[in-house]
Amino acid sequence: MAFGDFTVDRNDKKYVLGSGGTIIEYAEDEPAFEFNADGSYKGLLVEPAATNVCKQSENFGSTWGKDRLDTTSWLDQETAPDGNTTADKLIQESGETIAGYVLQSITLSSAVYTYSVFAKKGTRDIIMLRTNATGSDLDAWFDTNAGTVGTVDAGLTGKIEEYPNGWYRCSITFTAIAAGRSFWIYNTDTDNSVTVADDGGYQYIWGAQVETGPVATSYIPTTTGNVQRVRDEITLGSASSLIGQTEGTFYIEVDFRTSGVEQHILSANDGTGSNWFLIFVVSGNTRMYIVSGGTNVLNTGASSLSDGVQKLAFAYANGDQEFYRNGSSIATGTASLAALGTLTDIDLGQSFNTAQANMWIRAVAVFTRRLSDTEAEALTTL
Repeated sequence: MAFGDFTVDRNDKKYVLGSGGTIIEYAEDEPAFEFNADGSYKGLLVEPAATNVCKQSENFGSTWGKDRLDTTSWLDQETAPDGNTTADKLIQESGETIAGYVLQSITLSSAVYTYSVFAKKGTRDIIMLRTNATGSDLDAWFDTNAGTVGTVDAGLTGKIEEYPNGWYRCSITFTAIAAGRSFWIYNTDTDNSVTVADDGGYQYIWGAQVETGPVATSYIPTTTGNVQRVRDEITLGSASSLIGQTEGTFYIEVDFRTSGVEQHILSANDGTGSNWFLIFVVSGNTRMYIVSGGTNVLNTGASSLSDGVQKLAFAYANGDQEFYRNGSSIATGTASLAALGTLTDIDLGQSFNTAQANMWIRAVAVFTRRLSDTEAEALTTL
């Protein structure tokens, strides 16, 4: 499907937060625009491939084990983040003073994984996620009233993200040991404790996900098996007339999120490794890279990125290059572009040799002239 002049290639559905406050479905090859919990625009979500290996992501009464829960009337009790009444209600069983839980066992590889679940407060507001994927039980607590991360055991990284209508997405990231491992969701009411009152306290859960990688990517619903979502490919070919071949400027605005891996944000190239420009992030730092005539002629100094909105621009001419971030010059270069071949393709959130981005793209522009310092600084000012 076309996205402006660009072509989007993703042969899978995608589920992201829409402007109306619910998670919505985008069709195959359709650009997935996401919004924040307050309804403000976040950007075009570009992600690598991911597979949810947690089965029955919305039905905790199926293959999930459970203990110390009242299961007489607990399934499909609340409106879920996608607007359907499919969220389940974790209710403490009468006579129990240790928090009840649901549990699923999953076979993992030796890799970094992220485990996430959507949770909403009821009469209780502390969700505890547990896994033994590292070889021992590790726990993290999340407050779904305050929207904060509580106690997190060493070996885990915890994160909480706000969604509309009282929902939060809680996640833990860890390095797994290959084996069959277990994942728990506890209905508790005090940080760093599973001792609870015998009061029938409850809260809601929905949308469990276990995937490789250091962040929780867009939600992937599952039933009886694992489900993969392929990566987003957003490209513009036959674009030589749009790209300044001897001078020009590339601009991109992103809502950045740290992923721990190299991410290619914006590229112009000839479809090979001989001639290309690239704005990318590696080890948390943004850089500008040029290959001309098969030779690396520029690799700018690094500037660290933090999560959130970032504006980047690269202005270039033969012997005169400058890289800007958020209103300031962060690197300069004097590379010769005399051997540069004709650049024909523009890639968003990737380059011709992939290294996929994992962030939101908010705006992009390509100029066929080198903007002045004053223009580039103004363009990138937040």
